[in-house]
Amino acid sequence: MKHLLAPLVGDASPVTVIGLCKNAGKTTAMRRLMAELGEERLGLTSVGRDGEGTDLVTGTEKPDLYVKRGDLFATAKGMLSLCDATLEVVDLTDVMTPLGPVAVFRTLSDGYVQLAGPSAAGQLPPLTKRFQELGAQRVLIDGAAGRKSLAGAGVEGVALLCTGASLDRDMELVVAETVHTCWLFARKRPENPALCAALDGQDARFALFTPEGEPVELPLDETGGPKWAKLPRKPLVVWAGGGIMDPLLKTLARRGAPTTLVAADATHVLAGRSALEQFLRCGGEMRVRKELTIAAVAANPWSAYGWHFEPDKFIAALREVIDLPVVNVKED
Repeated sequence: MKHLLAPLVGDASPVTVIGLCKNAGKTTAMRRLMAELGEERLGLTSVGRDGEGTDLVTGTEKPDLYVKRGDLFATAKGMLSLCDATLEVVDLTDVMTPLGPVAVFRTLSDGYVQLAGPSAAGQLPPLTKRFQELGAQRVLIDGAAGRKSLAGAGVEGVALLCTGASLDRDMELVVAETVHTCWLFARKRPENPALCAALDGQDARFALFTPEGEPVELPLDETGGPKWAKLPRKPLVVWAGGGIMDPLLKTLARRGAPTTLVAADATHVLAGRSALEQFLRCGGEMRVRKELTIAAVAANPWSAYGWHFEPDKFIAALREVIDLPVVNVKED
């Protein structure tokens, strides 16, 4: 097998595989990376459900997950009857899911497994650490499907971004949405050290600062929410600790003064391309408290819904506008 993904992720761990939509090819990319990593002892989990033959939501066919002897994986109790590998329970977690508590297993034989792990961002770093303590040389996380469900996805290390024909029949739209997500993931921390220090200690939903990091009082309405129309007309830095949606960007675009909007990380920017472009055209700037890295874009020209793009044309269109490695996960 030609190595497409392993050279791009290097020694990074964990590697989180995220998708722009369901059936974008996350599990296909993850399976390929597993095969390319050869004899490395892996630790696997998913923030959704993976490894089942048929998607329970869309009814479309899905690739299964075959693991080798000695690998580790975390899944809910309800998935055990669907795994055919011989398993050893090595740890119990305090993570609860609709399918039962999540435990960590070691495979005593090769076989198929199904994953249903933590869904909350804060639960992934402790699980990653536990995998490493148990001997995993690399942790792989099958992440969120759908950019608007990425907030709090707990992306650490590096990410593989999966995009493909399942997002839309219009190839130009798929390319544009992929470019948009790559742009978000390329956002950096503010350059001023004092401002970075002020943001790192911030746990409020919203806060205001000068570009130098000095706090500014945030006007509040009678319900305790921000009164954005009352912001002073001078350059300001707005910290938004939760998901950033279209209304906030459109409101800040109308301020009439330069605004730097700081998100927790790129996964928290859930606004559409149109609202973001309006904010940027009006002098806005987007920064993040925590930088994230996309190692590569994994492109799947085949849709699970019955249509496909011409593979070479799709890959070429992505490479023309994305300054990242773009690979076809279906390539032999």
